[in-house]
Amino acid sequence: MKEFPVLFGPESRLMGVVTTPDSVPALPVACIMFNMGAYHRIGPRRVNVKLARALAADGVSSIRFDLAGLGDSGAPAGAESFEAQAVLDLKAAMNFMETTHGIRRFLVIGLCSGAASGMAVAEQDPRVVGLLMMDGYAFPSAGTLRARDLHRALAFPTNPAMLGKTLRWLKRKLKTGTGGMRSAPQLFVPDPPELIHARFRRAMTTMAERQVAVLFIYSGTIHVRDKGRDQWGIYAQEPFMQKMEYRFYPQMDHTFITVEGQRLYVAETREWVMQVAKSKAPSSAALAIRAGASDIKPGGATLQQVHIDRSDAVC
Repeated sequence: MKEFPVLFGPESRLMGVVTTPDSVPALPVACIMFNMGAYHRIGPRRVNVKLARALAADGVSSIRFDLAGLGDSGAPAGAESFEAQAVLDLKAAMNFMETTHGIRRFLVIGLCSGAASGMAVAEQDPRVVGLLMMDGYAFPSAGTLRARDLHRALAFPTNPAMLGKTLRWLKRKLKTGTGGMRSAPQLFVPDPPELIHARFRRAMTTMAERQVAVLFIYSGTIHVRDKGRDQWGIYAQEPFMQKMEYRFYPQMDHTFITVEGQRLYVAETREWVMQVAKSKAPSSAALAIRAGASDIKPGGATLQQVHIDRSDAVC
């Protein structure tokens, strides 16, 4: 592979790293990776770096970069909302790869809160042919939420991390002064459920019509368990969702703490990228990796049960 840092976008404010194949022919697609919440562009446990280098071995180029105001990228010059600015930054990354490498087809990798930014740019820009969303939009049923809460309650006495998370949650709830929560409200305060539902339905319908490949991945630490597309809730039976892929991995954690979780994520994403790039069916190896995934069965949820869990990992 070849790997080099780049500055791009308006006034070269955005900082990224491009990874390209060296010993194998380059495919005419590229992956776009960016921040997971406030995480640096490398991703938790450098998972974006590992994925980019694995993809290069398959002939897929990529760019991983920091959105404006995060990591090594400069603050945005305008006064756009966080989400609108993220879309502009993602388009700038695609423009850069198109200008320098002649690539016009892109797969966007959105982790946690990055799923919302990825969905927004995928809806708007026809150059996006694939979108991966991990632990992003979820519409769990009341029963699924109760199971999650019970699981976390039972884990509390033996898991020191649960005490820290609880204290941080209480601090956020009781905080009334100025600080990070108030200075960046668009990162930490979710939109009303009605707006989220409308945005999600519109984007999914648009991408289904454009035949954009969409993969939803849900990890066990955020969603605890799944009985088959539970996280899609009321959308599980929608015609436009039948064109999307859904995978739940109880052995994968939200921030890739375990080596097994990292390996599984890189392997699954790598296989999916190659399917989109070459329109190939999954290999027997990838199917074996997915053996731990749940069976596909319809789930259900009410409109108010939209859930975007960004608080536990500041994503």
